[in-house]
Order: sequence, then structure tokens, then C-alpha cells
Amino acid sequence: MAEAAIVVTAGSGTDIHSNTRTIAATTKHDQFVLPGEFPYASYTVAISGYSIATAGDHILQIMAGASLNVRIRRVWLEQAAHATSVSIGNFQLMRVTTAGTGGTAVTPGKMDTSDAASGATAMTLPSSKGTESTLIRPARLIMRQAIAATVTQPEEAIDFDFRGVGFKSLIIAAGTSNGIVMKNVSAVAGCTVDMYVEFIETAFV
Repeated sequence: MAEAAIVVTAGSGTDIHSNTRTIAATTKHDQFVLPGEFPYASYTVAISGYSIATAGDHILQIMAGASLNVRIRRVWLEQAAHATSVSIGNFQLMRVTTAGTGGTAVTPGKMDTSDAASGATAMTLPSSKGTESTLIRPARLIMRQAIAATVTQPEEAIDFDFRGVGFKSLIIAAGTSNGIVMKNVSAVAGCTVDMYVEFIETAFV
């Protein structure tokens, strides 16, 4: 895509704040933009101390509401309790095409208390899992058995960040059968994890 310019004729109206530079031997104006506060209602789902001792569990499920699209901005997971033995945790962020049932409901928190309650819903460890569909991202973590006493031990985490410029958020289309889950692929005895998800809801896709 070639660089281009839009001509703005100076007059007696409001001035546009710009910075000038020379491109192809002519002066161009780059418009100055001051970012404001993020305008969309923002929500979080946080869970702590959930077991990954059963292979195939859906640790956390996020389902869209009936009328708004859910834009997942970030998914974070970290080990909490020690594993019985050192193991590799195997996790998959997946879409589901039906909602799981029989788990523990989690109410999404509002970053601004003046916003409406989230239309999206969340649930931990559904006993009847939703229908798995597309794999979004896999991840593996070495799950510790103990904390080293004599050396600094890094605390590894999964951090799926969908906030990058030039790449869409992970979008769950409006509809209560549309959602995502974090799946625990392999059992890790004794181990628990904490999870945190950030999302916004929009009428547009």
C-alpha cells in the first residue's frame, strides 16, 4: 500500500494539531492523536486453586450472551499448588459449539461498576462438557513439585495476549452456544492453577 495524503484547506475554523515531515520532496502533516480512556465495558473472570488432576477437564468456560459479541483480550494461567511429582502440564485454548453444564458458575467482574452486567457467562469444571471445536492455541508448562530453597526459581505462566495492534481479538460471536474453554489435556496429580481472563462486549464484529 502506497503512502498517500489528504489535503485539508486551512481556513478560519478549528486547527488540526500536526507534525510535519518531508516525503517525496513535499511537506506532509502527520495528525497528532491523544488516546483517551478505553471506552468499552470491560470484564474479568478470575478463578483460583482449581485442580488439574483429571485429564480432559475444561478448567474454565466462557460463553457469549445472546446479543453481544465477546472479544477476549487476554487469557492467563499459572500454577498454584505443587504437583505430586514434576510434570508437564498440557493445555489447549479451544472453541466450543455448545455450553457445558454442571460446573460452578463464575460471575464476570466489571472494571467500571457503572457498566451493565456482562451478557457473557463463565463456569469452572463443567461435569458435562461443551462440544469442542477449533483449537486456538496450545501451551505446555513444567509443573513444579516444590520450590527451590537455594536458587531463584522462575514462576512460569501461560499468557495469551490478544491485545496486539494489527491482530484481531479472539472473538466469540453472539449466541449462547458459542464459547471458549481452557482444556486440561493431561492429568497432573496434586496440582492446582489460577486463571484470569479479560474481555469486552461489543455489538459490532
